[in-house]
Amino acid sequence: MPANVKANDGYSIRIRRGIINLLGVEILRLAEESYTEILIVTDEKVSGLYLPKVIMNFQECPKPEGMKIRVCELIIDSHEGAKNFSTVSKLLDDMAGLGLSEKCIVAAIGGGVVCETVGFAAGCYMGGVKLVLVPTTLAGMIEASAWQSAFLNLSAGKNLAGMSCRPSLVICDTECLATLSPEEYKSGIAEALKTAIMSGEELFRIFERGDAASNTEKIIEGCIKYRAGLSPEMRTKCLGYALGNAIETLSGYEVQHGLALAQGIGITARASAKHEWCNEDTSARILNALSRNNLPSECRRFTAREISQALINGRKISGNGFELVVLSEIGRCDVKSVSENELEEIILSGMEE
Repeated sequence: MPANVKANDGYSIRIRRGIINLLGVEILRLAEESYTEILIVTDEKVSGLYLPKVIMNFQECPKPEGMKIRVCELIIDSHEGAKNFSTVSKLLDDMAGLGLSEKCIVAAIGGGVVCETVGFAAGCYMGGVKLVLVPTTLAGMIEASAWQSAFLNLSAGKNLAGMSCRPSLVICDTECLATLSPEEYKSGIAEALKTAIMSGEELFRIFERGDAASNTEKIIEGCIKYRAGLSPEMRTKCLGYALGNAIETLSGYEVQHGLALAQGIGITARASAKHEWCNEDTSARILNALSRNNLPSECRRFTAREISQALINGRKISGNGFELVVLSEIGRCDVKSVSENELEEIILSGMEE
């Protein structure tokens, strides 16, 4: 790399090692006024790693003659349970307390929770302000980079409140991945594997060989390019996504999203073979890829009934049934409409060897 990907609605996604050191220059290109307000929002961990460097970069970077900037900072919680209206409400109050105008630029630096929460707030504040996403996790780079909506969790389930919200720019610095814990990295690998299964053989074979660690930049670029080309309604219709959300919600967000997603992928792969939506070889390849990348493929913590009820509570079944994404082949998934009773039976079949 570096790489520059264009999302299908026009904004740029820049992928480059060390680009966070040029954040001031990149963001100020979006400024339209001689006086520019920049709000940086991050979490406690990421602020210690990058915030002083980013603020200094704004102070030292070259600026157009006569331009004056004001840089503000806010710290928010970044655990999944904090991705809710309470956090957004406080963030909006804090933004108003800083006296930010409708022409401010908001930069979210952190993982997926920070990017989505800040994105939601940016879409609300003063009717919507410019948003820059700087995902610092592998999952964030893959998921937050190609989106047109931001989602919050409700007490009934994960990602049930959403709004249209497109960034003006996304910055992915692959050097940030060196700061991730093993669990955070594995969670991101699960997100990447989900996309690889849907995108086709070329990307999937990296995971099948167990070579993800040595192909991280290629994986990020490939996943972003694939997801950037999806229509908005298809971005949530992904293999294992709904099942993973249900498992994560049932755990009270103790299970990281990517690891819950891996369990959902494993359940779906087994169930798809048993119902002859895909052949046994395709299912076995996916289960092998999960194993090769040290990802769980089974859920032993909850029953099929508990998972199906969490799905139903989170996504009400319409007259046409519940839309379940199932496996057809590498590079292709289908959406099946199933009843409430069928849903539990399908999940159970995917939990049994």
